[in-house]
Amino acid sequence: MDRFDMLFNHSRARKKYLAKNRNLTTEQIDLLYSTEGVNKNNLAANPKLTDEQFNRFFNNSAVNKNNLAHNPNLTTEQIDLLYSTEGLNKNYLAQYPKLTDEQFNRFFNDSDVEKNYLAHNPNITPEQIDLLYFTEGVRTTYLALYSNLTDEQFNRFFFNESDMYKRFLVENPNLTTEQIDLLYSTEGVDKAEIARHSKLTDEQFNRLFNDPRVHKDYLTLNPNLTTEQIDLLDSTEGVKKDLLATYPKLTDEQFNRFFNDSDVSDRLAYNPSINPLPVNKWQSGLFNWSW
Repeated sequence: MDRFDMLFNHSRARKKYLAKNRNLTTEQIDLLYSTEGVNKNNLAANPKLTDEQFNRFFNNSAVNKNNLAHNPNLTTEQIDLLYSTEGLNKNYLAQYPKLTDEQFNRFFNDSDVEKNYLAHNPNITPEQIDLLYFTEGVRTTYLALYSNLTDEQFNRFFFNESDMYKRFLVENPNLTTEQIDLLYSTEGVDKAEIARHSKLTDEQFNRLFNDPRVHKDYLTLNPNLTTEQIDLLDSTEGVKKDLLATYPKLTDEQFNRFFNDSDVSDRLAYNPSINPLPVNKWQSGLFNWSW
């Protein structure tokens, strides 16, 4: 089944929501671009664009180029073009796209760019993290929150005298199994944020599910849930199904179930599995998905 077509052609579907989905195909982007009422700024900011599509947005006077700067999928050449565009907010370019070393250094040394935006960028290297960490004026809490940290960098934050860093570490989506366990057992840490962001083992999920201090709605926000975990939450009284329809990757059966629920079907437009992987194509890692 084509999930995009189901939503696009359904009377309840909100096409403006589809424009915010980051996993649109080239053809879907073109269709939405030509669809009346769809916000082109959302299309510019979210999905992965071809060179032709990027140029179309860039040369469209109705599209705010700052929305293109939000797009995390920009090429090196597109970043350079936007950087040299008059009136563009360079901070957005520093915050979202994946930068080359040369581009990072250009932003770092540009007085018009606030370095805290670089600290927000989830793609910076360990060396760049260290550089920002030791740079006066940079809010290092942003590094604890967004960056893919080495063990040494994680420990630097965790064992810092200020417990403030732990509150930010629990929201970092790149934590290891051991780091999750360490934070869970640490007094004062908000365990709900672990449930929301982290890639959890089955044991960790069950621990959080059965922890009365953790509202189960936080688990529904986790994009890494397994098929069984989604079904468990869906059958649990009081859990918000619209959140399950929005964030985790869904099987065809689950997608259909939510699609036929008038209370949540519109939220499927945001779902990351709007274009699922082909059958028998697997992603490596702890969480494997087949469709």
